[in-house]
Amino acid sequence: MKIFRPVLFLSLVLALTTTFGQQLPIGNLVIVGGGLEADNKSVFTQLIELSGGPDKAVFSVIPSASGVATQTYVYFSKELIGYGVKPENIHLIPIALVDDDSTLDINESTWSNNGNDPKLAEQVRKSSCVWFSGGDQARTMKALLRPDGTKTPVLEAVWEVFKSGGVVGGTSAGAAIMSEPMIAAGNSMGALKHGVVTNYRGDDFPESDGVLLTHGLGFFPLGMVDQHFDTRARLARLMLVMMHDPNKVNLGFGVAENTALIYNGKQKILKVAGAAGVTIINTANASISMAQTLPHVENVILDYLDEGDVYDITSGNIIPAEGKHSTVGHEYYNNSNTLQTGMFSGSATTFLHLLTVSLIDNKAAEKVQNINFADKETGFLVTLSKTPESKGFYTDKPSGIDKYTVTGIRMDIEPVKIKLTPIK
Repeated sequence: MKIFRPVLFLSLVLALTTTFGQQLPIGNLVIVGGGLEADNKSVFTQLIELSGGPDKAVFSVIPSASGVATQTYVYFSKELIGYGVKPENIHLIPIALVDDDSTLDINESTWSNNGNDPKLAEQVRKSSCVWFSGGDQARTMKALLRPDGTKTPVLEAVWEVFKSGGVVGGTSAGAAIMSEPMIAAGNSMGALKHGVVTNYRGDDFPESDGVLLTHGLGFFPLGMVDQHFDTRARLARLMLVMMHDPNKVNLGFGVAENTALIYNGKQKILKVAGAAGVTIINTANASISMAQTLPHVENVILDYLDEGDVYDITSGNIIPAEGKHSTVGHEYYNNSNTLQTGMFSGSATTFLHLLTVSLIDNKAAEKVQNINFADKETGFLVTLSKTPESKGFYTDKPSGIDKYTVTGIRMDIEPVKIKLTPIK
């Protein structure tokens, strides 16, 4: 089953093909949105198979982002061993900036310059998979890039693994570093109110002061990556970062927790694995203007892919997982209440719920709106609308969890004034 993209998508795909062509890396990426649980068989088995299988996979674990580096390595090793990887094939690459207080005889902060160690670089070079931990992505950047911005020997070795067809993976902060540029901090409401910040010099960027954009490592060749996407409501921050320099980035990929976006360089596909999904943001034909000091964004196009769904990089087609059926003409819901906000709404108001249950699987709705308060007098009206290209696919799992694929939804974000007047 294939969904063919409209012209605006195909033009972007052609641009990507022209830009990368045969230069698309042949390696693989397993980009996890954080919160990877040990029982996530889909992610772990695909990670291990891409790395050579349980008997041959050789892992190098770099816990540079973590504040508990040794613990991170130990826990991840146990999870890999539980899926059949040989213990002797899992190697700690001791690079970290922060001491792990659970290890009384080791000060992990002394590992801060180990990115320059040629012996560690050689160990990484022998691996079939290099895994980056969660934590603070800025720590990884400091540990693996020299002050002048050049790569340390360990980072050079990671790139060799990737370019030769191996796997580079990571979770949370280990996912954020995949982009170039990289989202370093910030939340969606802060981004809407204060915009993109590129020149912050402190160590701890206040989450509500905007969205901080810095350099990343750039393994992912197709656009921007964001993580903890649904749980932390990061849709607007990713969108605004993309529109900060529209000539560089038109595609953004928001990865939910306990979920992986898998890039397969040889097959030239993206695949989703895990408990939730990946939201694709397309700003190729979007526009942004300022209403006083607040952004008014129009014509962003959204897709949502779930477990087993595939994005064909070459054609731009989205292929729903086996067993999914079209919602068009078979919508389950028939609810004409299109304004959703607050705890007394008739249904949950998460972004995913709005996109699926309230819109694509709702016969009565051509659009759904949601108000987000910035303060007592100002808010943002988010409108999700069906387009002629909108399609939805659905299956219910034995677990009772609904699984959707959604394509071609338009999103507009408009700043609005709010006046609260008691009814007497």
